[in-house]
Amino acid sequence: MKRKEFFMTLELQPYQYMQLKAIIYNLIDNYKSVNDHRTVDAVQSLAVEQIHQIVPTPTPEIEDLISFALDHQVRREATDRYFETFKAHVVGFAQPSKKQVEKVFRKVKKLKQPDFEGIDLREHTYVGWNDLGTRRKYLLYYTDGKLAGLNGDLSATVIKGFCAICHQEGNVSLFTAISKTGGDGRYTKKGNYICTDSDQCNRQLYRREDFDQFLRDIK
Repeated sequence: MKRKEFFMTLELQPYQYMQLKAIIYNLIDNYKSVNDHRTVDAVQSLAVEQIHQIVPTPTPEIEDLISFALDHQVRREATDRYFETFKAHVVGFAQPSKKQVEKVFRKVKKLKQPDFEGIDLREHTYVGWNDLGTRRKYLLYYTDGKLAGLNGDLSATVIKGFCAICHQEGNVSLFTAISKTGGDGRYTKKGNYICTDSDQCNRQLYRREDFDQFLRDIK
């Protein structure tokens, strides 16, 4: 099926893109597993409603996405190709320089930085990486356009559980960070379970608010 041409008027954040993908793949799974037409119609209506909640203002790109998704014959391979093209509408994580990253983590000696060339930043609301040598995890993100970061201890133990960032079930580890100094001058350690693999976490992070809430809770 030939896709119609459209102007690139749509701009998405990575977490919005991931949420749209999740909605469409769920719809496709229903096409394969559900035979009742009324049930499929209901799932389609819900999917369209969810898409419009993510992007309230109608755009040609979203209408094309909906048209694509409502085709009962569409399968995962075609959807994979569609979303690779659709990714062109994502405003990816702005790649910082090495000096910018060093400035964010200026208290860390011999900072091990991620290989940004090997990261698809259009799939990242934040960038996280593990330093296995020191058992430290680093999170890099933007707040009001300003680059910021958080680092802490990462447990070597990996368990099945819910991530405090993406709120999905998967392989998680205990992340512990030192919070800001309290009024009495003491430091406090706070921890929570988050995805061991931050790339996977980003792929299933659908709300920026969830990441921001994690930061508020851990700091």
